[in-house]
Amino acid sequence: MAYYSPRDPGFWDLEPDFLRPVQDACKPFDMNILHFVLGDPEDPHTPVAAMLKLPPGGVIARHAHSVTRFEVVVQGSILVDGKTLLPGDVMVSPPGEFYGPHVAGSEGATTVEVFSSVQGTGNVVYETTEGRKPVSYR
Repeated sequence: MAYYSPRDPGFWDLEPDFLRPVQDACKPFDMNILHFVLGDPEDPHTPVAAMLKLPPGGVIARHAHSVTRFEVVVQGSILVDGKTLLPGDVMVSPPGEFYGPHVAGSEGATTVEVFSSVQGTGNVVYETTEGRKPVSYR
């Protein structure tokens, strides 16, 4: 058994090495993410949970993942697809479904996102004015 808290020094440093590029991509936007791989990281079917911390007004662009995912707001609020989500609210998306942008409320937001497979972690498709842009951070 292990216990972790975002209030502990070094909490965000627990990021698995192979997912550090995802975390590094968040830092310029004053966001932080920490992934918990729920099994063998070499098995493409292993699920992953991610804790995401957004600053007040922080924005994550509209995007999609290649796997099923769900996200629970645990602190603060986010506006996504015209809905304000508060602590305890859940958002679910199937593979390939675009959602967002996420816009954190005035107090910021913390969410926990679960990906059905490690394959969807760090691999996203952004919807831009120039069209869809796939990005892989790992």
